[in-house]
Amino acid sequence: MKLAKRTSLAVALIAAVLTCRAIAQQAPSEPASASVVTGVTAPSVHAKLGLNQLGIVKTLPVKEGQQIKKGDLLLQQDDGQDQAALEALELEANSDVKIQASKADLKVKQLQFQRYKELQAKGSSNPSEVEEAEVKVVYADAQVKVAELEQQKAKLEAKRQRIKVEQMRILSPVDGFVETIDTSVGEITDPQKPVLSVVQNDPVWIEFYLPVGQAQKLKVGQSLEVKYIDDAQFQPAKMIYRSPVANAQADMQKIRLEMANSANKDTGLQVSVKLPADLGPAVPSPAAAASATLPPTAPPTASPVAPPVIPPAAPEVAAKP
Repeated sequence: MKLAKRTSLAVALIAAVLTCRAIAQQAPSEPASASVVTGVTAPSVHAKLGLNQLGIVKTLPVKEGQQIKKGDLLLQQDDGQDQAALEALELEANSDVKIQASKADLKVKQLQFQRYKELQAKGSSNPSEVEEAEVKVVYADAQVKVAELEQQKAKLEAKRQRIKVEQMRILSPVDGFVETIDTSVGEITDPQKPVLSVVQNDPVWIEFYLPVGQAQKLKVGQSLEVKYIDDAQFQPAKMIYRSPVANAQADMQKIRLEMANSANKDTGLQVSVKLPADLGPAVPSPAAAASATLPPTAPPTASPVAPPVIPPAAPEVAAKP
């Protein structure tokens, strides 16, 4: 009976060894020197858009989750009054009537001055009349310059009003998607609050944390391999950022990669990042190592609590018969 049990146990062990060898031959594992960490995808652009002035929402031609192109209209305020003000300012800015009138008046004053000078030469005019005519010429010339200055000012006022009208609508700054909408048609927008947000998922960012010793060995511009959890193949991603401030207590540093996402996969997904084989083991920072060797802080001892004072019981008084 014991021999049969030992024989069956030996057969089971041999079968297990053969199965493990078959599995190892079918699916070879990654080299021991290559390690994989988990990262999370994030939009390369995450813009919260708002308006810098109060106004009633007139049109809202997009919906949450809608794909958009750069320059698409996302929101339009009611700009009827501002458009009318813009037309009035542009009409004044493009008119040179005041300049032409000032120049005509200057020409008249110059002719009068010339006549007084001729009469003075003949002895038919006194010096005061000539001086007065000359002052009128100077004043008329200044009026021409004032008219030209007013026209330049009107052009700037029209430009400012045009910018104000343009800022009463929101255009998409990127090719991407509408993430959230926090207003509706007919509502008054608040300049201090965003009304919608858009994201750009192509290219996509990949963010993860590494021990400081490993993070310091990576260089901006270096290529790493990344794959989504459900994918079988890795694809290249370029390192674009390493946080300039490491967390000394946790001995970790933030890394950001950039990867093409022509399929416009959603962001916020987990991915696997294959670290270079020559990265080596993580070396803790001196601050983290020092904090790890510090003795634990003893919990504060509780101060003794005095027992409660119980007042003596009042003597019992015998009841009178």
